[in-house]
Amino acid sequence: MSSNDAVISRKEVSISVGLMNLLFCPFGSMPNCHGAGGLAGQHRLGARHGASVLFLGVGKILLAIFFGKSALTLLDAFPTSVLGVMLAIAGQELATTGFTLLVRSVEDKFQNNEDDEDFNLGETDEEILADIAKKKSLLLRQNVVVAVTTAIVIIALGKTHYGALSGWITHLIYGDGIREIKLWYRVRESTSTTMSEDITPTNNHLENNVDDTYESIQNDNEYK
Repeated sequence: MSSNDAVISRKEVSISVGLMNLLFCPFGSMPNCHGAGGLAGQHRLGARHGASVLFLGVGKILLAIFFGKSALTLLDAFPTSVLGVMLAIAGQELATTGFTLLVRSVEDKFQNNEDDEDFNLGETDEEILADIAKKKSLLLRQNVVVAVTTAIVIIALGKTHYGALSGWITHLIYGDGIREIKLWYRVRESTSTTMSEDITPTNNHLENNVDDTYESIQNDNEYK
């Protein structure tokens, strides 16, 4: 087995990325690639609209058509240090966005449940605020542990699906995963029960209509 057997060629990557976008983008998907820093780096350096991605795609097409393989020489000669800086900028943007979303998810959850009794255990306003702050801190810590565990496994093993599985298990054990599954099951069971109760009167009504129609036909036959 040679050292190049495990190396994916540029052509294979191009075909894979092209097929992903051709299949998924018409259904509303974001542009996809095999990395996570492209769009993040573009956004960090000023891209804000879809026209920026369109401009990038047209530029790459023109570069491939008019320069061909000679463009690869220029790209291979690109300084590695510059690529490292760009990668660091993209990583910082992804990390900042991820932490911002974690904080926002906690705020949204408590805002949607601000009237629940579970969040109003204190007798005074100070105790209520202190209790809410404590629960926000606990939930944020749980979310951060899940996110960091997922990232560490992905970086260590180089397998995204292993990281996703590890994050899911961490959420079940350390987070609120088990409670959320139980809640989902109760809601599903309650919904199915409600639907069955709504259908039963309808069936009874149909049966009564059939009986009434049958009796009217019999009466008409007797009258004739």
